[in-house]
Amino acid sequence: MASMNTMNKEYFALRKEQGLKAGIVPVPTPPDEEKRLKELERLGILDKDFESDRRFNNITQIARYLTDCPFSVVNILGKDSQYCKLSSGIPIANQLLQQEIPRDVSICQYVLAAPEEQLIIENIDEDERTRNFKNMPGSSGIKFYAGSPLVSSQGYALGTLCVAALEPTTLNHSQKEALRLLSDQVTTLLEQDSRITDYGLEEMVDVPEPTEGWKGEYYSSATILFSDFVGFTRLVEEIQPGELLETLNRFFTGFDQIIAKHGLKKVKTIGDAYMCVGGVPEGRNSHPQDTCSAGIDLVRFVEGTNMQHRALGKSDWPIRVGIHTGPVIAGYSGGSFDVWGDTVNIAARMESSGDAGKVHISEMTRAFVDHSEKIVDRGMTDLKNKGSIHTFFIDG
Repeated sequence: MASMNTMNKEYFALRKEQGLKAGIVPVPTPPDEEKRLKELERLGILDKDFESDRRFNNITQIARYLTDCPFSVVNILGKDSQYCKLSSGIPIANQLLQQEIPRDVSICQYVLAAPEEQLIIENIDEDERTRNFKNMPGSSGIKFYAGSPLVSSQGYALGTLCVAALEPTTLNHSQKEALRLLSDQVTTLLEQDSRITDYGLEEMVDVPEPTEGWKGEYYSSATILFSDFVGFTRLVEEIQPGELLETLNRFFTGFDQIIAKHGLKKVKTIGDAYMCVGGVPEGRNSHPQDTCSAGIDLVRFVEGTNMQHRALGKSDWPIRVGIHTGPVIAGYSGGSFDVWGDTVNIAARMESSGDAGKVHISEMTRAFVDHSEKIVDRGMTDLKNKGSIHTFFIDG
């Protein structure tokens, strides 16, 4: 990374001072900032010339076309600076002035506050985080911003692929998803380059070792399914232990076969709860649809088994299924596969707040699936410790 000359240093200091006077509030330093900066070093991003690499140089143009926004940029967030590595639609004079600016006066910095989410600001002048940017001398004049975080395989936010417009606007679901897929492409290429460097050059960047017994990877989109049996405590009291375990095993064996058919991966069982994930590790884009189809099959399988139970004079085992789509960390801890992240927590809440015999899905999952004739809008649903979100039922 080339060092700044005297004039650039003076301009950098001036912009930082102007940002403070304008009332721009910087994002607090992330708790994992030291590790995040090491990840930037490991991947060699700050020194990388994006524009001369043809694998990268069309990405910002594609982002503009797919989102109908006039500007698109790849920005990398260093310790104190934001580095513009790639751009499309921005005049050359502005490019030169924006090559390196204080991180504290960049919009992209707000990705660091929630790196698992896209940063969508539909009206910069009205958003609480950015409304003071208009007070900056020489303000860019943009009114709309959408940034998809560039997140490494270790889960650290490196920067953003962002688009911007001069008028307030919105992006539809397909446009947001296109931006996410393009940002994934950027990070995939960076990871590939790092592996080539690690194995092909004498001066290798030190790769931080994972925590002992743990190896994981970040996935920007996966779908989590939870199920459990309603009234299981009652069943435990009514049924002999041997029969209880035999019945539970029969259900879970059937569940294993169903999710395998739909290309999902089993995570674990906890008592009567069953958890699986779609989109990990294969990364298939159909994972929300696949997971919902699996959920419907789980409900049908349980209903069919309960019919047999009733015919034999045995108790029903009613099931609830909850599904949510979002970013996760997945990998192995102590030799066992597991998945972590808020997406997992929300999926668990989707299950616990659902109804017996139904598949309860979040708005994030609903945006990807095509079960329109079977989907019922439930409206806003309160999830414990998560607030209210828009949810839906799929009637199998």
